[in-house]
Amino acid sequence: MDVSFKENRAQQKALDEARKLLKSASVEVGLPESAPERSRWLLALHERGAPGAHIPPRPVVGPALAKEETQAAVADGLLSACEAASQGNPEGVLSGFEEAGQAGADGIRAYIDAGIQPGNAPLTISGGWIRNFSSGKPVHVPGKGFDKPMYDTGELYASFSFEVKQS
Repeated sequence: MDVSFKENRAQQKALDEARKLLKSASVEVGLPESAPERSRWLLALHERGAPGAHIPPRPVVGPALAKEETQAAVADGLLSACEAASQGNPEGVLSGFEEAGQAGADGIRAYIDAGIQPGNAPLTISGGWIRNFSSGKPVHVPGKGFDKPMYDTGELYASFSFEVKQS
């Protein structure tokens, strides 16, 4: 009985490249660096709240990514990236990271769609009069006409995305 081994250099090189890519790549979910500055400001405002403006904190990104369904979808994408790396497929690795990032961004939007508590205040919904903080004069505030927080212009909602980075 004869046993022989043949080394496939091209396959080994592809495996090494895919594994390096798997180690060096990462995915950022939420508001990527390319998101508009106004969206970053709005997210900070909603995440932390603004007591002086009667805006309660409404954390979004952390609770959305902590949901079991979102974590499972992100894990599936990362698993496909690992499987691609074990097959020597660098394109598949990046595709898996993109799948994980898209699942995270979709999870954030689904969390907002389900309704964030606390809802909008009656003044926010129907409008009315408030006092200006600095001058003390009455100011009329137009109502939004709906009770769902974070649905004013849709700018922040549309800005949630992901970025796959390679170091």
